[in-house]
Amino acid sequence: MIEKGPIFVSGADGDKGYAIVKKLLDTPNLLHLNPQPVYAGVIDTKSTSSREMSSLGAMVLDLNILESFDKVVDALKKAVKLVLVIDPLNKRMTKKNLFQYGKLLIDAAKAANIQHVIFITPFSKLDPLTPPSTPLRAEKQPSASYRSQFMLVQTYLVSVFSKETTTILCYPGILHQHLLVFKDYIQQHNAFPLPNKHLENSVESSNLDDIARAAAYIAHSPTSRHGGKEYKLTGPQLLTLREVSSNVLHGLGRSIQVDTMDVYRLKEILTESLRSQDHADFLLEIWGLQKQKQLLGRRRFEITRDLEALTGKSGKTLLEYIQDDNVSTHFQSSQRIILS
Repeated sequence: MIEKGPIFVSGADGDKGYAIVKKLLDTPNLLHLNPQPVYAGVIDTKSTSSREMSSLGAMVLDLNILESFDKVVDALKKAVKLVLVIDPLNKRMTKKNLFQYGKLLIDAAKAANIQHVIFITPFSKLDPLTPPSTPLRAEKQPSASYRSQFMLVQTYLVSVFSKETTTILCYPGILHQHLLVFKDYIQQHNAFPLPNKHLENSVESSNLDDIARAAAYIAHSPTSRHGGKEYKLTGPQLLTLREVSSNVLHGLGRSIQVDTMDVYRLKEILTESLRSQDHADFLLEIWGLQKQKQLLGRRRFEITRDLEALTGKSGKTLLEYIQDDNVSTHFQSSQRIILS
């Protein structure tokens, strides 16, 4: 087994892949490591993020696994490790092709003799809500659940690669950066929209910068150090939904006011902000709100020390994230938010 080497990041045109690429390039200087070549798989090499990654030293490659399998295999042959990022907020991703996308990338990685796959997922097997089907069934009739699709990808991954060559990195619950979808509503109503039920339910949260940092630390480490392990990254706090809204509004210096509504109205607000019903469905699902009566009472919430164990630092709190000057500027901007 080759323990270290060039690193390939799929989905680098999305916010998670993009953040991971930048951390991969920064980490060797911070930890005094030998730098490794970093490859970023995108579908538009001329985008602003692609040009920035290229200027920082990444090799940005125009690749689409759904259209050119052999081209992706050839690109992966240059790498030793794959950071497998599947982002449902990407324009090319749908519920129907998510499993196919992941399966093809795994097949390409196997064909390219990748030595270590680091799978980034918002769902954990530790919180069973909807049992995944078999991959065979999923290909014939895709599940309506994003969680089932991610679980199918994870199941397929460990069936193709040996356990010691895979690492699962889970970021559960609310990703701080996703709360930007409510910026227009906050600007217009000076209030935070919340479901009218379960306001006191606790939710896990995580920060994109922390996820990227953990992924970079794992990718730059010897495969044997993290192979066969599953990590669940959470922020240092469990917050109720009401406390989430209070932290956001307090961090922005606004009065604390909540607009309660049914989940259908909440979905309308998300759909209007994201301009995609599928993207709204994904956020509601990872927040545990798409089927309130069925799911919220059965979720297991916890604060883990995995991030601290991996990187030596605890994660950002939601309030710390919101109070960052750049974040406050984004919340007050009139530009449409694009999550990808």
